[in-house]
Amino acid sequence: MERTHFFDRLFPTRSTASIHGRVNRMFLMRAISPIHAAVILIISAIGLVITSAAFATSWETSTMRAPGGGLIRIGMTRQEVLNELGQPQRAPASTHNTAAGGKSGKKTSSSTYRADDGLYTITFSGERVVRIVVTPNRD
Repeated sequence: MERTHFFDRLFPTRSTASIHGRVNRMFLMRAISPIHAAVILIISAIGLVITSAAFATSWETSTMRAPGGGLIRIGMTRQEVLNELGQPQRAPASTHNTAAGGKSGKKTSSSTYRADDGLYTITFSGERVVRIVVTPNRD
């Protein structure tokens, strides 16, 4: 009894060699060298990184430039931020307790400021800046 391959059963022909030749030409498995495969992989990875950066909705940063030229950094106090930026554009988000079980944790809140390149959400834990998230303007 003759052994049949998957493609021979899927596409029955008189000559089994003809279907194997077509499959090899379609998928080029044996025609691509390892160097070509590596180049294709690298180009695909670069394209993926560029595409993901282009569609990023927001990102975290450690500093923010104030309109007056000052620099807002993680670790600054709430009063220092208010002196540099003034009152936030949006009302501060509600505060909540960050500790497990709700005991003895620091209260967190966030304020949003508009800059030339987007919205900056500054998160405070207690009275210190712990996080700055940038949401860019999308025209």
